[in-house]
This record gives sequence, structure tokens and C-alpha cells, in this order.
Amino acid sequence: MRYGFIAAGLLAAGLFAGTSAQAAEGPRIAVVNLQEVLVNSQPGQDANKQLQGITQKLQGELKDKQQKMQVLKDQLDKADSKSSGYANLQKNYQDSQSDLQQFVMMGRQDLEQRRQELLQPIERELSQVLDEYGKAHHYDIILSQGAGAVFATSKYDITKGVTAALNADWAKQQKAQNTKNNQNTQKPPSGGGQ
Repeated sequence: MRYGFIAAGLLAAGLFAGTSAQAAEGPRIAVVNLQEVLVNSQPGQDANKQLQGITQKLQGELKDKQQKMQVLKDQLDKADSKSSGYANLQKNYQDSQSDLQQFVMMGRQDLEQRRQELLQPIERELSQVLDEYGKAHHYDIILSQGAGAVFATSKYDITKGVTAALNADWAKQQKAQNTKNNQNTQKPPSGGGQ
């Protein structure tokens, strides 16, 4: 019985010592700049290229509409306000202005929607990568620089490591997707007798 109390006392002392050693060490904290990860990672760069392509296309269409509107404006400026076609010309110019404004508004909405469509899968993947990275490197807390950390020394910055992990994970996903797509295209057509 006496040995049981001694063993229990030693066990409690050991648990207390382990807990106070952990508490003295404190939690492992890291900081990551998510914007930098998105900008420097392969999936982020791919999404940015797609968005730039869409933006250039929209800018080309905008320039074309602006030129057409300018032609109408020039014609309107040269026309006699008392002529029979002046009212029709003025209506065409006003319609062109409205069309241009609507095009700009719709273009912005479409661009934002496309940006969200491109970033959502990357953000989901980044969340998983952060979770895996935190566990693999034994972090207790990972803060987003700017959103949760007012100040952090570079000692705690894991941005480059997370970017590399996201790139590696994204490459695996793309390879798996390409393999799946290749398997789907190589399947012989089913059914259909002669």
C-alpha cells in the first residue's frame, strides 16, 4: 500500500513537471503572409494570368466601345442641331454612353466573379496545407500577418515554407487531375452493336 502512494506521488510529480516544462516553453507560434503565398505560389500565379487575360480582353472591348462613342460624339459636334438627323444622332450617342457604362459595370462584376471562382479552390487548398504544415512543424498557432498579427519578427515567418508546401500539393493535385482526364479520354466508347 505504501508503495502505491509513492508511485502515485511520483506519477503526479512527473505529470506536473511535464506540464510546467510545456508551459515554460510556451506555445509554438508562426506567422504567414497569405497574400504573399497567393502571389508567389504556382496556383496563385496561374489564377493571376487567367485574370490578366480576361482583363485585357475586357479592356480591348472597352477601347472599341469608347472609339465608337467618340465617332458618334464627333458626328454630333459637326452636325447642325436643326437638321432632321440630329435627334437620331443624339439618341445614338446617349445610347452609346449608356451601353459603355453598363459594359464597365458588368465587366467589373464578371471579373470579380471569375476572381472568386479561381481563388476559392486555392483558398480551400491553402487552408488544408496550413493545417498539415502546422501539424508537421508542431505549431500550436499560425497567425495571418496583417489580419491577426500586429507585429511579428521574421523568426516566426513561415510564408516561404507554406508557399513551397502549397506548390507541392497543387502539383500533386494537377498531376492526379491530368491522369484522371487522360484515363477518361482513353476509355473506349461503350455500347452500340453493329
